[in-house]
Amino acid sequence: MRRGLETLREALERRDFDSVFDADVLADDVEWIPSRSFPGPNSYRGRDGVSEYMRTWAEDFDHLSIDIEGLIDAPDDRVVALVHQRASGQGSRVPVEMDLAAVYDLEDGRVIRIRNYLDPADALEAAGLSE
Repeated sequence: MRRGLETLREALERRDFDSVFDADVLADDVEWIPSRSFPGPNSYRGRDGVSEYMRTWAEDFDHLSIDIEGLIDAPDDRVVALVHQRASGQGSRVPVEMDLAAVYDLEDGRVIRIRNYLDPADALEAAGLSE
């Protein structure tokens, strides 16, 4: 998971969204479910969908980066990633920082589903954990 998240971090920083598949951590038909407030579809699937999601996520920001604050093993082949995001608004250059989390569902050692949460406590609850 850490290798996959490092690949994600590097892909975001370079804006090379297809490269997130380079670490061979994501299943070919992975489903990415953004937080409820994210504009656009309720989920994105496969290489094209994930690239579209990441492009949409990054398009309003300059210098987008994420720091992996922690990885937590959860029941039923899940991992919760706690992430800190930094960016500046495109054009405005207003700095934006936020903590968020994602639940990664694994099958045969590869990620088959990613669910994003704006509140890390919601991710822990969704993964069957409590703080």
